[in-house]
Amino acid sequence: MEIKSYSSEWALEIADLFHQSVHAIDPAIYTPEQKEAWAPTPPDYAAWSKRLDDKRPFVAIIDGSVAGFIELDSDGHIDCAYTHPSFQGMGVASALYKHLVAEARIRNMVRLYVEASLIAKPFFEHRGFSVIKENTLQRNAVTLVNFIMEYDMKASYPDFNPEYREDAPSMADIEAWTGYAILEFGAPWCGHCQAAESIVKEVLVEHPALPHIKIYDGKGKILGRKFRVKLWPTLILLKDGQEVARLVRPTETVEVRDLLAGI
Repeated sequence: MEIKSYSSEWALEIADLFHQSVHAIDPAIYTPEQKEAWAPTPPDYAAWSKRLDDKRPFVAIIDGSVAGFIELDSDGHIDCAYTHPSFQGMGVASALYKHLVAEARIRNMVRLYVEASLIAKPFFEHRGFSVIKENTLQRNAVTLVNFIMEYDMKASYPDFNPEYREDAPSMADIEAWTGYAILEFGAPWCGHCQAAESIVKEVLVEHPALPHIKIYDGKGKILGRKFRVKLWPTLILLKDGQEVARLVRPTETVEVRDLLAGI
């Protein structure tokens, strides 16, 4: 599976995918009348072509076919997120959402929100979205229900911070941590640290659950000496409070990905 940016060559496939995915929903959840109001037959291909040129969705490709797509607006709105019935149960929606979150972090978005259908609601709940409001809307005299849901990007990844902390955790604190975490030692005026910042961020946004703690290092800083830091930036991968790997002065994203390959 590949996640790609939209190309107009996929416009007809995406329009058909939307129509087919809606009409494949169990009629016990949405009636045939509701599904037709939601996705009229036949699809309006001209309208879809214009919409897709504006929205520029992320597209999942499997064996040359469009398996799914997801849209991210500039304000954090997730408009459409659909998987072709033939590719459901293969992780398409999860892969698309992971890509969307990484892109949202690169764009420094602080909030995502969506109007989720009855079948999409559990997917977003599982990923930390909260229901804000239940909506009832009318389309062609047919009533449909969806849910406004939102996700706080800041709360979900509080340790991704461009600033180096001077209030370093103690060794006792670190040894008590569970799971994986990244300690990054450096200084805000360090040229190597400034050069590495975008490289590190590009990879860490792919790991939204991984804590990333930037420590202001220097003469007399105890934590840096405990970890025998000599050059900046130094990234130390921890597991359950113990060092398992480190990377010094990365210059390419592949180096950071290699550091995190085992988690």
